[in-house]
Amino acid sequence: MKIMKQSIAFLAALVLVSSATLPALPTAAAGSYDMAVTVDLSGSGKPISPYIYGINEYGHQEDLKNLRVNAVRQGGNRMTGYNWENNASNAGADWKHSSDNNLSKSDAPADCVQQLSKEAEKYGIGYKMTTLQLAGYVSADKNGSVSEAEAAPSDRWNEVKVTKGSAFADEPDLTDGTVYMDEYVNYIINKLGDSQSKTGIQGYSLDNEPALWSGTHPRIHPQPVGMKELSDKSIEVASAVKKLDPNAEIFGPALYGYTAFDHLADNDSSTEWETLKSAGGYHWYLDYYLDTMKQASDKAGVRLLDVLDIHYYSESCRNGTEDRLQSVRTLYEKGFVENSWIGQWCQTNIPILPTVQNSIDTYFPGTKLAITEYNFGGEDEPSGAIAQAEALGCYADANVYFASLWGGSEYILSGINLYTNYDGKGGAFGETLMPTTTGDVSKSSAYAAQNKDASTVTVMVTNKSLTDSEAAVISLKGAKKSYKKAAVYAVTAGSPEIKLIDTVDVSGDKLTVNLPAYCAAMVVISDDANAFDGAQQEEKVEKTAVYDDPMSMINENGYVEIPITDPEHLKKIVITGDATSRLGSSWGSAGCAVCINAVAEDGTKFWTSKGYSIKLGSGSSATVNFDGTLTNKEEEVSAVVADGKVELQQWWDSSEKKQEGDEEYDITVKYTKVEVIYEYSGTSLRGDVNKDGSFDLADLVAMQKYLLASGTLADWEAGDFLGDGKLNAKDLSMMKRELLK
Repeated sequence: MKIMKQSIAFLAALVLVSSATLPALPTAAAGSYDMAVTVDLSGSGKPISPYIYGINEYGHQEDLKNLRVNAVRQGGNRMTGYNWENNASNAGADWKHSSDNNLSKSDAPADCVQQLSKEAEKYGIGYKMTTLQLAGYVSADKNGSVSEAEAAPSDRWNEVKVTKGSAFADEPDLTDGTVYMDEYVNYIINKLGDSQSKTGIQGYSLDNEPALWSGTHPRIHPQPVGMKELSDKSIEVASAVKKLDPNAEIFGPALYGYTAFDHLADNDSSTEWETLKSAGGYHWYLDYYLDTMKQASDKAGVRLLDVLDIHYYSESCRNGTEDRLQSVRTLYEKGFVENSWIGQWCQTNIPILPTVQNSIDTYFPGTKLAITEYNFGGEDEPSGAIAQAEALGCYADANVYFASLWGGSEYILSGINLYTNYDGKGGAFGETLMPTTTGDVSKSSAYAAQNKDASTVTVMVTNKSLTDSEAAVISLKGAKKSYKKAAVYAVTAGSPEIKLIDTVDVSGDKLTVNLPAYCAAMVVISDDANAFDGAQQEEKVEKTAVYDDPMSMINENGYVEIPITDPEHLKKIVITGDATSRLGSSWGSAGCAVCINAVAEDGTKFWTSKGYSIKLGSGSSATVNFDGTLTNKEEEVSAVVADGKVELQQWWDSSEKKQEGDEEYDITVKYTKVEVIYEYSGTSLRGDVNKDGSFDLADLVAMQKYLLASGTLADWEAGDFLGDGKLNAKDLSMMKRELLK
């Protein structure tokens, strides 16, 4: 920043007279308030597991390039029927019970887990978890749909046995009709090293969502899983793993949600749960599972369950934005009642995470807690980032050991990066959580942490108001250091990208941060007064080409053809369509692809595609992202669209009335709009609205003239101090304050 001493007087005068020459600053809206955020730095705090910043591999391979995470899980429905010997897997009811090469096109044994290891090494991910199969059978082939008549046992399936009982082979026998779990783990260790090695697997999941097997995988396990059955299988597999890799961590039982926590897959026609509950005096199913694993561990002389594994998909967030903004509170706040059947009928176990922890403490103390699938929704709106940011803070506070997001994009992923890479340079939330409170969590949630030497305090704070910007007054209680400067990085309504929106001074262990409406922010507080000098933000300008009648753009091949006018700056394509079902299905989706002729940097031309899906109904939207790399023969290379166009093709569909594959192409897609978005980047100096390379009084004058409609700005975005996509008197006020400093 350049500012001459003789200009200070003029600046002060300008501040005094500005209220006469500009419209008055907006007054606080009804219901707005100053957020009172108190961070208690007097104690030692508690460590945060780095593995709560995790993601599921399935569907996120491309996201790993732009998302910084510390853990990755290889799991999901596809893994229940996965055959490690040939990499065949089965989709189950998710899609025509198809056995195919969805997880890997390779026939090499354990290729999936080897690719997981390579991905983790490439992106610096330290913790890797894969899934072992417990349901009884896995895909024998990659020959497509499995009919009901071909349900296991049949030649479409190989039987799963836990222990081989004889010497392990260097390469598996593909002709014996059997796969062995202990041979699989041994193969992994021989190929990648054990759990203590850099390339090895640290955690093993005891299958996936067993309470749903009879619905998701009826060709494998048509009857609801029994409670004793699941415990017995869990104990047997865990024992086999521990013999081969004693330090590997066992995760189980990967329950799909609240109902499974309570009574697994038991229903009114079964008496198993009532019998076990009465005999053991258990509160809910989790108690029984933990107790049986504890008893088996004591008998074996080795811990057979290291991490209790649950999944959590919020019921209330399905109602939309307002409920999503409050949805995380069900996990941690006593007395909170969410807008769903859980809020209505299940208050005995709310808040959920403390209740789960109580089960652990009672029946198997020392067991860690994992949430290996979760998603609060809102990928295309700020509520997604706000809920995601609050969830990660909640996980840290609840001593969660491992958490991995399932699905999600855009705003949701930014909610993770806000903790792990807020400045694009590896800036991350501190390692030690410090007690933090806000006046009203319905309006603002906050979590804070210190780094190892306490030189930096990071405060995640949200503004849940959809309309009002707010002042967050952050008090650093009991600080042992003198903090001097803070920077504010935020995800706002203007963009899912994290931006530096302000730098402020710390005075007397207090600072005030102005937050735009509807945002999640990371406030980075440093003991170095010069920590953020010369801070610059990336200026990213988007230009969008909109095609409102895509169905008129069908080419000679019979596909909608979309022009790409600037391949090097292509950022994303947003595709909107109406999907209809010929069979009258109540749900379904069409699997589509943006098909591309590409050219690599070395001039090599190749064909590739990027997949997306359109859900049944009208106005379903999908986003296909581009980052300068495209896949050529399963390898990512720097490449762009070669011939200035792409095609939209439909490859498959799945719906309620088409599970056996008897009807082809049940769902038809009519595209209603396609938006092609290009992004242009440069370096924007905050406040340099006249773009002369410095931030000084000339910029303040230019900004004032612009707001009085008597001038123009060379760099409009540099003046958007609030980061809300607007320029107004609040931005001018913040600009003045910055110059006065």
